[in-house]
Amino acid sequence: MNSMSKARDIHHIPSLAAVMTPFPYHIDINATVEEALALMDDHRVHHLPVTRDGDLETIISRGDIERAQAPGHRLEEQQLYVHDLCARRPYIADIHDPLDRILLAMADTGIGSVLVMREGELAGIVTVTDVLRFCGKFLAQLAQPVDDSIA
Repeated sequence: MNSMSKARDIHHIPSLAAVMTPFPYHIDINATVEEALALMDDHRVHHLPVTRDGDLETIISRGDIERAQAPGHRLEEQQLYVHDLCARRPYIADIHDPLDRILLAMADTGIGSVLVMREGELAGIVTVTDVLRFCGKFLAQLAQPVDDSIA
C-alpha cells in the first residue's frame, strides 16, 4: 500500500516521509547569496538547508534573501553571504513524526519549511508547497469512488 493509499484510510495519519522532498539540495554557510539564488533557480526551490563543513546548520529561503536585498535594508550594498542571513534556528522534525502535528506547528508558527531528519542526518525537507501538493492529491483521491469489487 503506497503512502497516498494509506493516507486515504481516515484512521492512519501519514508521517513526514509521505510528504517530504527527499535529499534536498543544500548550500554551504560561506557561499554567496548569488550562489544560493542560482541553486534555487536551477532546481526550482525556495528553501535550502544550510551546512557548515557538511553538518546541518540552518535554512535559508528566497524570502530571506529578498528581504535582505530590499531597498533601505542595512545589508543592501554589501556582498551578501548565506551566513549573513541565517540567524534563525530551523524547525527540525523526525521522519516518523505524524504529519498532523507538523502541519499544525507550521500553521501556528508561520514557518514555511521543516527540515526532516533520520537518525541524526538530513533526510528531506517539507515546505508549504509540498504540503499543499499532498493535500490536493489526498482530496482528489478521496473524491474517487472506492473499488470494493473482488477481482
